[in-house]
Amino acid sequence: MESLDEQNDSVSIEVKDSNHPDIWSVEGIARALRTHLGLTKPKAPILTGKSGLRVTIDRRLGAVRPFIATSIVRNVKPSEDALKSWISLQEKMDLTYGRKRKRASIGFYQADLIKSPLRYTVGNPEDTGFVPLGSTEKMSLREIVEKHPKGIEYGGTISSFKDWPLLENGDGKILSLPPIINSNDLGKIASDTKNILVEVTGTNIETVGNTLKIVVAALAERGGKIYSCTQTYTDKYSKPITTPDLKSSIKELSVNYANRLLGSTFKPAEMIRSLVRAGHPARQVSKDILRVESLCYRIDIMHQVDLVEDLAIALDINRLDPEWPRIWTLGGLAPETDRHETLAEIMIGLGYQELLTYSLTSPEVFVDKMGIKREKYAELMNPKMSTHTALRTWLLPSILNLLKDNTHVDYPQRVFEIGPCVVVKENGEGQTETRYKIAAATVHTAAGFTEIRSCLDTLLASIGVKFEVVPTVQPSFLEGRTGEVMSGQERLGVVGELHPKIIRAWSLSLPVAAFELEIPPMEAG
Repeated sequence: MESLDEQNDSVSIEVKDSNHPDIWSVEGIARALRTHLGLTKPKAPILTGKSGLRVTIDRRLGAVRPFIATSIVRNVKPSEDALKSWISLQEKMDLTYGRKRKRASIGFYQADLIKSPLRYTVGNPEDTGFVPLGSTEKMSLREIVEKHPKGIEYGGTISSFKDWPLLENGDGKILSLPPIINSNDLGKIASDTKNILVEVTGTNIETVGNTLKIVVAALAERGGKIYSCTQTYTDKYSKPITTPDLKSSIKELSVNYANRLLGSTFKPAEMIRSLVRAGHPARQVSKDILRVESLCYRIDIMHQVDLVEDLAIALDINRLDPEWPRIWTLGGLAPETDRHETLAEIMIGLGYQELLTYSLTSPEVFVDKMGIKREKYAELMNPKMSTHTALRTWLLPSILNLLKDNTHVDYPQRVFEIGPCVVVKENGEGQTETRYKIAAATVHTAAGFTEIRSCLDTLLASIGVKFEVVPTVQPSFLEGRTGEVMSGQERLGVVGELHPKIIRAWSLSLPVAAFELEIPPMEAG
């Protein structure tokens, strides 16, 4: 969504909810307006030549921040407004497309001060240091992360690793601590900087490459000439990689497909003119097929439906005749959602606070700490975190895990959760089923069976479920103060006081009474 606000001799443009980051800068907006208004034809950015700059990448970065892409843009026409635009683009790309600098982050440097080859390597947080941008004092990498504003904001992306990424100049001087901050000596550009080194590091090679393309294309709009750089990974099987890759992508668009989606009857020639206005050079190759070129910075074009969207905007959506839906449907809550909300309202009325915890957890949480024997559960093949390796089979461990982290909160604490659990079926290996359960716990000096049983009675009576509680033995609960909740021949769950060893395992110092049930069916009416 774009809005214009004319102010004297300037125009203020606000871009909202844009799905293509090539217009997140003044340069990108100007480029899009020129083609939309027919002032110029869409033209791909050109690689002028090789910069001669080489970058070597340390294999130890593999687990930390493995990828880097660089380019030098020369003879840029600088100004204060241009500098503001570049920094604005950098911040927007880092925050959104770069996922708060985790997937990708951008660095600008004065290219004239850079000596080849650069080394993208690692450094010890305690022993390595430099003067960060905007400062006059040398700081260790650890001090930068703990004290510098950018370190405090983005330090979490690297702080969990033993060694941290560094970008070093050819003479051994530090350029930056990616993705946190540049050095004040070599990583500072000004409004008169004409030759700029653009560096992008990250954890996703496609995101890193796309980010570099968008940035250098924007600098080229300021008259800059783009020069490539070479990245060499120290892995003996890796080949040198030249960046940026400014090749356009070619897609085919069916005229019938576009007209069917838009409910229109546009001719191929009219579509071609509109695609050019949208920044896509196009030509007809058959009666129904258009060959469409998407320039390198249009990273949002993944399918011909994306081209149809640009086509509709360029044609003027107001020209399309609106059509009322032929089938009318009324929205509403699914029966399961309505059932869950009813249960939640009852529990809140009983003085319990609702929780929402992760379905992904670890066997240590829902098996070991609960004192039960190993059971079948759904485990991830490639977990990203040691604390998220399996899908939980019941809710109570998740509740206790949260109570453990909130011992500083005043007691009594009464909480509940309604959520999904995944169980492995016995009739077939690898077969799983998602079941929704409700669990509640009360924690205070006088918490006991009577209190939690009273809560259970009120909950099930309110939804018309007939049940009985029969004595049972469950390893997580105290024998003699534990009951199995039965509705006819169906087992709903368990209620009782937690065993002292379980309470100690969760570092809780007060009695805990709890219940957990399969969500029972609601009676009609």
